Amino acid sequence: MKRNKMIVAMGTMLLMPALAMAGDDKAKTMDTDGDGAVSSAEHAAGAQKMFTAMDANKDGYVTAAEMDAHWAAKGAKDGKADRMKMSSADKIKEIDTDGDGRISAAEHAAGSQKMFAKLDANSDGKVTAAEMQAGHDAVMKKKAGM
Repeated sequence: MKRNKMIVAMGTMLLMPALAMAGDDKAKTMDTDGDGAVSSAEHAAGAQKMFTAMDANKDGYVTAAEMDAHWAAKGAKDGKADRMKMSSADKIKEIDTDGDGRISAAEHAAGSQKMFAKLDANSDGKVTAAEMQAGHDAVMKKKAGM
């Protein structure tokens, strides 16, 4: 159960900025068709783009240090996304299926797919801002012990 909450938290961190920036011409968002929701295909493409951006040394793996540097460059404090306060090392642990302390593109894609499925509350193949907010609120409520 705790793992599921962390998966939703990670998905919320991944998708919320994309949905929040929808309509901003300068922002590259996952909602590439501008319909106000992120489809599974849009999410997969965005997750791949994010992985590529985080893989600073282009070795096909992302480490906690690379993830921290990526988010620090985006303005997140201490390499943590401001909304969820989940460390890069903890994010990696959640999707590092071979236990090597880093994530491959395949592990990242699989983890992203699981996150998407958890957030897609009505299973229609799209995650709306409302579904994203509901996922975020559920995680925050659990975090607060409510």
